[in-house]
Amino acid sequence: MKSVYKIPQKIKCLTDERKRKSIPLFNIVMPVLLFLMLQYESFHTIFSAPESMSKRLKNCISGRIPKVDAVRDLLSRINPDEIRSIHEEMIDIIKRNRVFREGTIGGYVVAGLDGVELFSSTKKSCPNCLSRKKHTGETEYFYRSVVCMIIGKSPHVILGQEMLKPRDGSGKDEGELTGGKRLIERLKKRHGHFADVIVADALYLNAPFINTLKENGLEGVIRLKDERRMIFQDAERLFKQDEGKKASFWKGKKKIEVWDLSGFKMEGCPYKLRVVRYHEQWEENGKETERFLWLVTTLEAADYRVLWEMMHRRWDIEENGFHQLKTYYHAKHCYCRDAVETIFNLIIIGFNVRELYLYRRSRNFAGSGISRKSINRIFCDDLLTEKVKQILCEKGG
Repeated sequence: MKSVYKIPQKIKCLTDERKRKSIPLFNIVMPVLLFLMLQYESFHTIFSAPESMSKRLKNCISGRIPKVDAVRDLLSRINPDEIRSIHEEMIDIIKRNRVFREGTIGGYVVAGLDGVELFSSTKKSCPNCLSRKKHTGETEYFYRSVVCMIIGKSPHVILGQEMLKPRDGSGKDEGELTGGKRLIERLKKRHGHFADVIVADALYLNAPFINTLKENGLEGVIRLKDERRMIFQDAERLFKQDEGKKASFWKGKKKIEVWDLSGFKMEGCPYKLRVVRYHEQWEENGKETERFLWLVTTLEAADYRVLWEMMHRRWDIEENGFHQLKTYYHAKHCYCRDAVETIFNLIIIGFNVRELYLYRRSRNFAGSGISRKSINRIFCDDLLTEKVKQILCEKGG
């Protein structure tokens, strides 16, 4: 955090709009970032704490320990774009350090795109909340974000997130597709060529999204599920005639047959599309199991084995991204309803720092058998020593 990404120094440069500044901004934001990274589930646990937590806080900062109300007040005043800017500068350094120079799947740098719901409530709301009616007729308020994350090889870095906006002029909340297109355009504008391929689920299979990918120099690999779509029916008719059939291959204990054809069209999309169908067969609990997997891609040159791997590794964003963010980083917990985006951006910074530390700095972590919880305990124990204070305050801040 201090030596590579200069995060403590950047936190000190955040704009402080408070009239009374008895506690420096650094003494609030830096502990919040650290304890979010260490997966503490509430601000009360940190700032209304017994002796042990007070000692950890004193080793993070110099001066007075802030109270919970002061923490929430400051976070609600910080512009989320300033926190996002710190994250974007991290991504610039990651690119400059060529973290993904060998690619993540088959030589391609592959990123997954998907939506995640952060939290919901029928009682608490704010002007930035989305809303929906429950089956009981009660109005539920929630936050939802579209996240783009590197999949395949570790580290799984989150490249960016885009909050969906509440009701527009038509009376509808913003959809995931709109947020996804805006995120792709922002990442391209800010970072240039940030990935080679975007992998997404069936929701994103529409012409405007594919056009957005191609206009920003990206390729797409998108799940195809709806049998009513013309592209599905056209491909199925040809596949039933055994056109485009390729040699089968094995992946572990799975036998996979492949049908692969190019030249398909979609209304509103000027680009030729490639449709690939996989028939997977394997034995599970003594029984033969099978399923079909379809995908649409703009990638012409990629081998069908690589495309299969990309589509299966799409689950990285669920398993290594959303699962960790919700279960361990408590992204579904409303720390402060007036600072949801600011806190989510801080969680993402903490998530990325840990991933980069574990898989870049501690190069033997992947094969060590040490759990993430053990690493967490080591970090928490380190906060009981004054060496952290020397790093963050004297050298960094």
